[in-house]
Amino acid sequence: MSIEKVSVTSGNKNDMGGQYFTVLSVELGNTTIKSIITTSNVKNNKSFQLVKLVKLTRDIRKPLDGETVFGNTIWGKDLSKEAIIDAIRDLILESLSKINMSVDELDFVVRSTGVVAVLSSDDELNYIIQALSLACLEAGIKASQMRAPFSLDNIPEHIRKYSFFNNIEFDGSVVGISSGQLNGAVANEMESELVTAGMKLASKSSSIEYRNPVVSIDMGTTLAGQIVDDSRPYAKVVCNYLGLAGGIMDMVLRGCGLIENNHSTIDVDFNTFDDKLNDDKLHEDTIKLHEFIDIMEVPYDVDEFGCVAVYQDKRINSKVKLIGCRINDEEKLIEEFGKIIDVNPQILSEQIDDFYAYLVKRVIDKSMEFNLISPNSTLAITGRAGITANKMKYIKEYLSEAFEDILLVEDALAQGATMMARCMNSLGTPISPMGGSKGGICIMHERIKHNKK
Repeated sequence: MSIEKVSVTSGNKNDMGGQYFTVLSVELGNTTIKSIITTSNVKNNKSFQLVKLVKLTRDIRKPLDGETVFGNTIWGKDLSKEAIIDAIRDLILESLSKINMSVDELDFVVRSTGVVAVLSSDDELNYIIQALSLACLEAGIKASQMRAPFSLDNIPEHIRKYSFFNNIEFDGSVVGISSGQLNGAVANEMESELVTAGMKLASKSSSIEYRNPVVSIDMGTTLAGQIVDDSRPYAKVVCNYLGLAGGIMDMVLRGCGLIENNHSTIDVDFNTFDDKLNDDKLHEDTIKLHEFIDIMEVPYDVDEFGCVAVYQDKRINSKVKLIGCRINDEEKLIEEFGKIIDVNPQILSEQIDDFYAYLVKRVIDKSMEFNLISPNSTLAITGRAGITANKMKYIKEYLSEAFEDILLVEDALAQGATMMARCMNSLGTPISPMGGSKGGICIMHERIKHNKK
């Protein structure tokens, strides 16, 4: 079994030629807001990061008098449209200024959000996306830079010759995964779609082939991800992940008084544990903690699961299984964690890492219990609760027999934004495909034939 961590290589915009497609990804999350500009070579699918700016969501200004609070993060941070616009607009302008880039040099802009808490309807999620769009417009981005082209002439001129638009227009599928499986049953569906796409792009900078069938897990503040089968010409999503991830330990550390109430694990400067670890005790304590964590199929009678909104009316006719993660007893979880850390405070970072590696294992075990994961699948993980610190070691231990290859990806969501933009512009790479089956040839011809029927 091989496990590999891949980061987007830094690049300089002045070194990019006409075959590069440059995308701005704007993300509003429960813990952070990000503006990341990446560019990818459409000939070989190598991607580069031009700039990455990250700020804390908690620092977005409070809604002013007269502004409507339409939602909040899972930490109770109130959000108004105007406050989001101000924060995101300024972040975009700062990121462009960092690399001396003009708005006109961007080929595309994709907006996404992980703020999926306390949303009573997908209308509120759309409200956030609309606020992100208005922020982009205020930063000088054109509306045409945020939507799919209607003709080849609408594709940026320098990249036009690489587009297959006249052969196959954008039909909603991203990296060969059927858009028909996505129906908005959960608030994090777009996030999961982008993460999977980003992992496929990231894999081109690794030695691991991440083509269908695949499993993606995003361990951000909330849990996201998908299980994708090996159907052709379009693969199908058979499962969506949702619920809490990094937010679990944020709550626990707050409850134990180890961090301030508005802080999270990203604020903790963990010390390296130099003493010899008692691995058996570490794992035993992790299992005790997991008694207070549910990993299960999302019931059909709830409107949220692990702080992620579920829209049961859209789920009725869906064949996509929903597997979620939630805390079943927050008070006892905090109490148990406090006992462990009181005995050995130095173990804090390792205990968190083992806890999350075991959470990933349980998510995979539950997926296998439902027979959702196809043989020969590749797993990819992203997010602060999945790839930071020493988590790779424990993930490898827990899943060594479950997968032949595991890929850990930084900023998969931003790379997914690049892939969605490329798919919208029909920018495939037949000699180095990302859609289709592991070890197989490009499926472009199959898709063209399918769409002509």
